[in-house]
Amino acid sequence: MVSIEEDFEEGEWPFGGDGDPEDVHVPTGPACIKINELLASADENAGEYSFGGRADTLPVAPGLVVDGVGSISLPLGQEQAEKLIAKCEKSPFGHNYDTKMDENIRKSWQLAPDQVEITNTLWVPGLQELTQNIARRLGYESVPLQCSLYKMLIYGEGGHFVKHQDTEKEDGMIATLVVQLPSIHEGGDLVVYRGGKERYRYDFGKAEGTAAFFPHYAVHYADAQHSLEEVTKGYRLALVYSICLPATMRHLEKDSNSP
Repeated sequence: MVSIEEDFEEGEWPFGGDGDPEDVHVPTGPACIKINELLASADENAGEYSFGGRADTLPVAPGLVVDGVGSISLPLGQEQAEKLIAKCEKSPFGHNYDTKMDENIRKSWQLAPDQVEITNTLWVPGLQELTQNIARRLGYESVPLQCSLYKMLIYGEGGHFVKHQDTEKEDGMIATLVVQLPSIHEGGDLVVYRGGKERYRYDFGKAEGTAAFFPHYAVHYADAQHSLEEVTKGYRLALVYSICLPATMRHLEKDSNSP
């Protein structure tokens, strides 16, 4: 039987404050200790709302293979892009509880995860390292966040997605990771808003001239408003991942609107 007096030795609460033993029951076990540590560091590890850059942990050549098309060379050229698009479906968008198609709102093509294979064996460990970095910057350091492929997106000339807010794709989802594979295109910046105003912009290496040679990434909270500006030339190829809390720790989900 747990002794309140013993566990509140010297009047210390398990969360680091002072209190009388009779004020609260004592949480026990390693899970409670871990929660206490996370709560104690909540203020100093509030996390970033959105961030991105060059994905240095990922190999330049992912070894992308698409069902029915074969190996995909990067950056994506017109001939192979047309073959790839022929295997895709047009991207829908959610409106309230409905799924709709309207190229004035969204124009892109997509493939499901089971149609896409990454054959470079360095991709998985590189993605794991990137996910660990993402966890730290989101304020979930030491939490084993899970990263799963949601879909592959292709944007050609005229492709875009107006300002919108995603619905939760998976249980425990806290953020979206966009990995743009080496691409040659103009336009197509990802813009992330906060409080109704543009706060973050990602050009995936276009300005520094690295877009065609390296993968780049952007992360934003799952409920962040964002838009994809119109692609005016070329093709943009991106993998979209869901970043989720493990099932046993979904009570730790943060409020993305907190400062």
